[in-house]
Amino acid sequence: MKKVAVIGATGMLGIPVTVELLNAGFEVTALVRDPEKATRILPERASLVRADVYDIDSLKTGLSGQDAVYLSLSIAPTEKKDDFHAESEGLQNILEAAHANGIKRIGYLSAMVLDTTATDWWVLDIWRAATSQIKSSGIPYTIFYPTNFMETLAQRHVVGSLLALAGTSRFSNYWIAGRDYGAQVARSFKMMTAADREYFIQGPEAMTYDEAAHRFARGAKKRFRVVKLPLALLRCIGTFSQAANFNANVMETVHGYPEEFSAARTWTELGKPATTIEEFARSF
Repeated sequence: MKKVAVIGATGMLGIPVTVELLNAGFEVTALVRDPEKATRILPERASLVRADVYDIDSLKTGLSGQDAVYLSLSIAPTEKKDDFHAESEGLQNILEAAHANGIKRIGYLSAMVLDTTATDWWVLDIWRAATSQIKSSGIPYTIFYPTNFMETLAQRHVVGSLLALAGTSRFSNYWIAGRDYGAQVARSFKMMTAADREYFIQGPEAMTYDEAAHRFARGAKKRFRVVKLPLALLRCIGTFSQAANFNANVMETVHGYPEEFSAARTWTELGKPATTIEEFARSF
């Protein structure tokens, strides 16, 4: 496989994957809703095609001539249960367009927390259904299951000079940098044996959410002060704000997930991540 299309290339985790696919020698086409925005964000080496998961014809055009497609989809904090979702109705359109173009492999960013029984949240149901849909599509797949990315601290918790957290983490997670994950994705597309495989994505060191935040704050060139809100307060705000309620569900799910190390095979086949949270913070 030489040509890989990326859907979600301009997102927080789509960017490092796109960069690493290019660095690995793939011809990368980003299917984007806003090519002008994508031009400012993505490397010049990436080709851009205007497409939208709402529009199946645009997806068929964008996937024409491609060997594989990588999906970095997401549910926005403002979305409600009965809305159109990229990982539900949008995924159906993507799979139809992939079949129409003879796509040889689908890579999909999922989440390790899908097996949790501690949280009853409709978003998890959509993620579970998406994973099942891809596995039953008849197209060879490679599915990635991470927990926490270091980019989350930098892009979702920084508010000016503050690093704002909600709730208290009870378990440690193996935090990974997006560039290390992107390199693993790129290696998987070079391997025929990675077809119909699922990989746990974990970084080099386990730490709680609080530990990760404090280490990021100490390592960053800019000085940050870590502040914490009670999760109950975020829940209270969530009665008036869909986004706050969404974020409360995210934090409750992550804080309550007893992650175990499961990435031995991933490291053997796709490479061991090496970026520490201090190294990531210095580059932020």
